[in-house]
Amino acid sequence: MKHTLTRMMLLFGVVVVSTIIAMSAAAQNDTPSVTVNDQVILNDSVRVTTVVSDGPGFVVIHVDDGTGSFGAVIGNAPVSDGVNENVIVPIDASQATPLMFAMLHTDDNEVGTYEFGSVEGADAPVVVDGEIVSPSFNSEIISANNQLINNNIITINSVTTQQDGFVVIHAGDAESFGAVLGQTAVSAGTTNNVTVEVAEDGRTDFLWPMLHVDDNTLGEYEFGTVEGADAPVVINGTVATLPISTVPNIDVRDQTTSGETVFVNSVLSDGPGFVVIHADADGSPGPVLGQSAVSSGLTTGIVVAVDQENLTSVVWPMLHVDDNTIGTYEFGSVEGADAPVVVNGNVVTFPIDLTVQMPDIPSIDVDDQAVIDTVTANSVTMNGPGFLVIHQEVDGAPGPVIGQTAVPDGTSTNVVVEIDPSMLTGRVWPMLHRDDNVIGTYEFGIVEGADAPVMTGGEVVTFPINVTNFESSGCTVSPTQGNVNVRAGASTDFAVVASLGFGENAAVSGQTEGFDGFAWWQLATGGWVRSDVVTTSGPCDDIAAVDSPALPVVPEPAATEEPSA
Repeated sequence: MKHTLTRMMLLFGVVVVSTIIAMSAAAQNDTPSVTVNDQVILNDSVRVTTVVSDGPGFVVIHVDDGTGSFGAVIGNAPVSDGVNENVIVPIDASQATPLMFAMLHTDDNEVGTYEFGSVEGADAPVVVDGEIVSPSFNSEIISANNQLINNNIITINSVTTQQDGFVVIHAGDAESFGAVLGQTAVSAGTTNNVTVEVAEDGRTDFLWPMLHVDDNTLGEYEFGTVEGADAPVVINGTVATLPISTVPNIDVRDQTTSGETVFVNSVLSDGPGFVVIHADADGSPGPVLGQSAVSSGLTTGIVVAVDQENLTSVVWPMLHVDDNTIGTYEFGSVEGADAPVVVNGNVVTFPIDLTVQMPDIPSIDVDDQAVIDTVTANSVTMNGPGFLVIHQEVDGAPGPVIGQTAVPDGTSTNVVVEIDPSMLTGRVWPMLHRDDNVIGTYEFGIVEGADAPVMTGGEVVTFPINVTNFESSGCTVSPTQGNVNVRAGASTDFAVVASLGFGENAAVSGQTEGFDGFAWWQLATGGWVRSDVVTTSGPCDDIAAVDSPALPVVPEPAATEEPSA
């Protein structure tokens, strides 16, 4: 027994070492790629196993055009530079096909916005060795929502299947399925709005729509009566089925919030009602923090404003009726009105955990700099969409606007603002403005009250920086072949902040030996390119040496205890 155990431990060690080596090799392979498996799709989302992207990009789901090649787009999701694991891509399941393609695209125009086909030349497919990175995969899809049963009918939003089969409704509970209550035949391909009549006897609060094949007597459902016939559809161990509630129900998950709202995925209500968020009081529902009206039937995507001052880390979403003044929540103020909903003797409520994450504080990080026709900020943080606006200085204060650019919610790095060089003064004032009217259009001073300056602590987010006119050395660089990534510092460990297109030239303002041992050129417009992927032109030998920003700090993994003998 001791020798057997020793051999097992040695084998385990070999497996672990082999796994580590394989993972290390995979991490070093930065060739753009997509890995996606055949799958059952139950929540209108495709799971892409791995995406390796050279710079920010998108993984885009294309349907089959009927010839085995990629057709229309039905969903996309952004990916970061490098390796992305388990990327979830929402899709329009009603347009899906049994065969689909997961295609890698660049994100080279407005970062975070998929613009291929709408902006000429933007966000093109990625090509490796002359082939578009677009592996195919097979899918079996069933899309269904919680619903009240009307006239013994259940409606399935859409079904996509590889072969003729059946949609079968099983009884069950929230965790498992049981007896068959009804079924209807479906053809191979995609069928929308599939209706199934279900028996009343044996009906349960949760029902399980399930895909079955039709592989014996065609058109006749024989599962359970003919051995081996018409079995459930299974891909990689996953049965094509999901539970739906047919009684009043709330679907809400643990979540991270700013503390201002709670997001509820859906509410199923038998008549008009309210979803009410209660604080926690010693493990039970306590005071009301906020509520939102819901319609009879299914309501999705509900944002409930809550009382921040009394918010608890655990809250209790609860379903109430609306049976007095419709649209006015009166529970506790009008006797007997708007009571909690009870199903099978239990109030429809349960606790969820909240993680409160305070919103980013708006700020600008920008240094004194030499400029040609742009000003570059190291970073901009906004709590909502906005603009970085460059003002001329007049009498020691911000004056006329000489340039602006839109910035998204959150933190953006290496933000470049095109300016009017004829209006340049020795000092300029970068300033944050909100974007609260026509999104993406700067309207401060044109539309009354629109796009006002951002204030924190009673002060406008602005300060002066010194600028000097950049005197070009005449040294420029251009990509040797294809587009070249422009990074925030002198290493491929820095984020990609822009792209220098093939055939474009960029003025050089500095050079340094990068953290990776390569020579890097600093561009006059901001950012860095590695010397081995560009061709120089002009007097580049005498370009001044400058310092790169410090490498990004990567947190070390937490220490773990060694296993005891």
